[in-house]
Amino acid sequence: MTVNVLNNSEKTNTEILVDLLYRKVEGRLLEDAEKAFLNYLTVVWQTKDLPEVQDLVSSYGIKRAGFPLKGAENLTPERAAFLNGFTAHFLDLDDAQAHFRGHPSAVIMSTLFAVTTPEDKLEDFLWAFIQGVELAGKFGWVLNPAMALQGWHTTGMIGTIAAAAALGIYKKLPGQQLKSLLSLAATQASGLQIEAGSNGKPFNAGMAARDAVNAYLFCQTGLQADLDPFSAKHGWFKTVAGIDFQGAVIAENWLKPAEIEDPGLWIKQHPFCSAAMSGYDAAKELYQRGIRARECTRVILHFPAGGDHALRFKQPRTGKEGKFSLEYIVWQVLNDGDVHDQYFAVAKVKAEFSKWQKRIVRTNDLPLAEITARPTKITVELKNGQTETAMVSFPLGSAQQAFKRTELLWKLRQQVLMSDHNWQQFKLLLTRKNCTVAQILQLLKDRVGVNK
Repeated sequence: MTVNVLNNSEKTNTEILVDLLYRKVEGRLLEDAEKAFLNYLTVVWQTKDLPEVQDLVSSYGIKRAGFPLKGAENLTPERAAFLNGFTAHFLDLDDAQAHFRGHPSAVIMSTLFAVTTPEDKLEDFLWAFIQGVELAGKFGWVLNPAMALQGWHTTGMIGTIAAAAALGIYKKLPGQQLKSLLSLAATQASGLQIEAGSNGKPFNAGMAARDAVNAYLFCQTGLQADLDPFSAKHGWFKTVAGIDFQGAVIAENWLKPAEIEDPGLWIKQHPFCSAAMSGYDAAKELYQRGIRARECTRVILHFPAGGDHALRFKQPRTGKEGKFSLEYIVWQVLNDGDVHDQYFAVAKVKAEFSKWQKRIVRTNDLPLAEITARPTKITVELKNGQTETAMVSFPLGSAQQAFKRTELLWKLRQQVLMSDHNWQQFKLLLTRKNCTVAQILQLLKDRVGVNK
């Protein structure tokens, strides 16, 4: 469907946005979406059996849940969405996107899985995800960094609307219903960044997915919300950011290039904030040169202005806070050559770190960089009087150093431990144009209860 939104001055901002969401373009976008899909499944399976997740599942009266969840007789779709989103974001292993400054898959895919029916095609799921990421990225491009710096958790604020947009496309809603859906998502959108370092952060992701599904269920009744929630005069952008939003601004570059390819998605190796990924790689480089924590008298962490905003804990007290502390990550790497994922779950960080942390200072002296980069430099001053530095802007897992499909498939298999036969079936399903999401979920369901 081709829509010339720029030449139609009669359309509202929301009508322009709806037209954009119905667009499709040729290219390799489905391949990028499939990689995000594989990573999402890996993260959810790595997380689903943790005590905190199982306690939450049990509180809903469910004894054993096969993730990702969808609405069923014993679980409403909105509750399935919440549990999916909470689980996907619980470890902070899920993907991130630079314009959005949030975590697209944890919200969008969690929403889509929750409302999946036996007939829904995987290709439609992936395309809906692409459009959800597009909206998240374009809205983030308009609102950030101001929204993030103001203290909003964009995964909740923008993510609720992005998930609703993706859901509407997935379910092929007509224009009027899609406008209502976006309106109801916008009126619920929220999330505070201060929750970072606590279970409130994955709660935000779960609530965003839940609220998107709630909005969809409301629309299915035939009830209608305001049809221009993005009005320049009184709409969502004006309310949350004081911006006179014009839909034509994002229309000019919608899917040109797509947000899923540029700036693209960052996929993590370890459960800590993506803002620390460059610093982690820089620390590993220093360790490989022979630098050890015990030999350092001073460590300087260099960022651009605002580059460490998400890394809000210089002296973390718990492992969860340590997910947002480059100090904690650098200490682990320079001590042991790498991080220990279990250290991000401890109730209290080691006294050894608290003592060593006093050697570390931060400075925001790097020049501002392009949005696709996360420049971080580490300078270490050593007992022998020498100084070493390492700087990384595009770490492993960034869009510029992306994981290959084969690598993501391997990571997933390590989690689900399918038989060779079922694994071949799984890979074959991914190549079939008419593959349904339900077929994928059934293969995963067969693995529930299998010990790793």
